[in-house]
Amino acid sequence: MKTLIADDEFANRELLKYILQSHGECVMAEDGLEAVTLFKEHLAGGEPFDLVLMDIMMPNMDGQEALREIRRMEKEIYGASLNTKDYSFIIMQTSLDDPKHLVESYFKGKCNGYITKPVTQDVLLDKLRKHNLI
Repeated sequence: MKTLIADDEFANRELLKYILQSHGECVMAEDGLEAVTLFKEHLAGGEPFDLVLMDIMMPNMDGQEALREIRRMEKEIYGASLNTKDYSFIIMQTSLDDPKHLVESYFKGKCNGYITKPVTQDVLLDKLRKHNLI
């Protein structure tokens, strides 16, 4: 499983990498803009990410905007259906347990899941198992 981890906090990126490194390659981004750039490079290179873990609140480009841009790029390449296996599985994460973020991520951004920080190994791995990613 190839994973893009986007979070402006170094400790959070390292924790997620530690949890997921035994399941495949992890690529790190410090903000939404870097995440979109990395996503675009890997997609164009024919090696898209299987999983994207995206913090919502980041500098330069927040996670919601990055999510919309990633889905736009995928739609351009794969077509309109989000049911295709070609689309990356995207889990949004935030420190805020705010229903507004949940609604925006799921319905406007078309993410696949949502986790409230602090992310624990059990919660993350259970979610990935539930969706047959690991």
